[in-house]
Amino acid sequence: MCGIAGFWNLNGMPVSRAMLETFTDTLEHRGPDGNGFYIDEDANLGLGHRRLAILDTTDMGRQPMSYGNRRYWITLNGEIYNFLEIRSELAQHGYQFVTESDTEVVMAAYDKWGEDCQLRFNGMWAFAIWDQKKKQLFISRDRFGVKPLMYFYDRKRFAFASEMKAFLALDWFQAEFDPEMVATALTDHQLIEGSERTLLRDLKRLLGGYCLSLKQNGDLKIRRWWNTLDHLEPAPASCGEQVERYRELFLDSCRIRMRSDVPIGTALSGGLDSSSIVCGMRHIRDMGDVGDRLASDWQRSFVATYPGSVIDERVYADEVIKKTGSTPVYCEITPDMYLKNYKRVLFQYEEISDIHLGPWAVHKAQREHGVVVTLDGHGGDEALAGYPWHVTASLKDALTSLSPRKAAISLETMKKLELFPQEQFYWQSILMVGNKAVNRMLKKEQAWLNQSPAEFVSAAYEEDRFRIKKRNALFQSLYADFHFTHLPMNLRDFDRLSMAHGVEVRSPFMDWRLVTFTFSLPSESKIGGGYTKRILRDALKDILPEPIRKRTRKLGFPNMAESWSSPRAQDFIRDAVMSADFQNSDIWDGKRIRSELEVAMRKQDLPVIQKAWIYVQAMSLMEMFREKRRNFQ
Repeated sequence: MCGIAGFWNLNGMPVSRAMLETFTDTLEHRGPDGNGFYIDEDANLGLGHRRLAILDTTDMGRQPMSYGNRRYWITLNGEIYNFLEIRSELAQHGYQFVTESDTEVVMAAYDKWGEDCQLRFNGMWAFAIWDQKKKQLFISRDRFGVKPLMYFYDRKRFAFASEMKAFLALDWFQAEFDPEMVATALTDHQLIEGSERTLLRDLKRLLGGYCLSLKQNGDLKIRRWWNTLDHLEPAPASCGEQVERYRELFLDSCRIRMRSDVPIGTALSGGLDSSSIVCGMRHIRDMGDVGDRLASDWQRSFVATYPGSVIDERVYADEVIKKTGSTPVYCEITPDMYLKNYKRVLFQYEEISDIHLGPWAVHKAQREHGVVVTLDGHGGDEALAGYPWHVTASLKDALTSLSPRKAAISLETMKKLELFPQEQFYWQSILMVGNKAVNRMLKKEQAWLNQSPAEFVSAAYEEDRFRIKKRNALFQSLYADFHFTHLPMNLRDFDRLSMAHGVEVRSPFMDWRLVTFTFSLPSESKIGGGYTKRILRDALKDILPEPIRKRTRKLGFPNMAESWSSPRAQDFIRDAVMSADFQNSDIWDGKRIRSELEVAMRKQDLPVIQKAWIYVQAMSLMEMFREKRRNFQ
């Protein structure tokens, strides 16, 4: 929805309005519809906001917004999808509202229920509320960390923002990269987003499901307000009841995410998750549900196509378009686009990770076509066992339980997913008995590094790993992927890819009701009958096209590394590796990388070339941050 920023000078220094404005406006891409600022001169605190107008697009919806006779001030990024229901409940308690926004509802809920208001919200958010009366700052991040929040604190100053790059505008902030975290990103970038540490040495991440309170005396408290494990309930006994409940929750998750005062659309790949959302939206409309602020303009589906690539899924997307009557917008992705746009995309990513140009181009097209909100399928794979390693975990459970029936289910699924030709999946299934699900977080090959990677720092992970150790391997794998590794990384990437163009991504599979229900289900409801995501396929039997519902082959997103086979691209990476900055790095062994890269290019060993690209990306990101910092200074 927006970009948020703010700082509190606890050392008594007055707030520089110019610095607050610059700090906030670094996030203009997240909120192209205007900015706003609030300064409490008595407390030396300032809040900033970049607006992406979605609910109540009038000036009444601008932020920072006040409530309670100007006692509370808020800057919020995200959406509270059930704000209408909460607003109605609060009205019964005598609360009055002057806007049609969800932002005002958040402040009224905070006034009524205090920090417990978080448990009533169904949405995605990162917000800061300033209580002018108590001189206290409260910051909250949604259950699963869909919306980002980073902060700095040294007892003299506190600052927060939606993205790392914003902190480059603060002249007192030491914008130094943390060598250990850079090394971690180069060995296993999935470990970055689930950690409290960031790539910048003095910057921390408020994890999903956590909140923070800061008093004027410098007393900072951080607590975990949400833990999925505390909200799991016994699943319905019968398969039919499970399917019916899942269908009900999924469709309602889609429905409340269609609430918008601006046009919405979808990013359609032709895969099961995105297809389920498009078809679910069509079903909701066909059932006559047009009230509750549901968007009237919702039928455009944006499809990334990769001509000549085995990963192109247009044929499947067209099945969905035919079924739903959606209006397609095709975005053609070609290899030459990677090198042309990589620095621009990398700066928006502000992380060392696989770069997905396809989604970036899709969100760019959405903004160009006037679509400001998109419903996407994030979270489906991690909750419903959509990846090959989930099938291997299921087979491990079958082997350890000595159940021929369970083993047969897993083997049948592996056969349908064509995993047998990929020996690593088959033998991993046989040999992983005794391994913990979190073993995938072990550090990868570090031969190119001079710097040891950082230890994984997450209080939530330390707490949860003991609570789930008696669960089966599939549950452990899904839980770690969803909360600490794979999904947090994807959520970060797609937040940056979409907000680079001022487009908000909403994810029905991330609805907390659906998540807790899914994690309460037995393994057989996720992997069975030769399929992954079994319950989703069963729940949408009359809604999805059959070729999509029964599709077993899963394709991923092509990344920029796949373009390094061209001579022009390889010249680019060679020049970067040969540069003095790269060769003199303290983090990696530049000479060894240069030597091995030369051999790899002669042999056209693409995995080694792709690995070198990640190191080049790290150097490029650090250079861009340093240049941006110099520009601010």
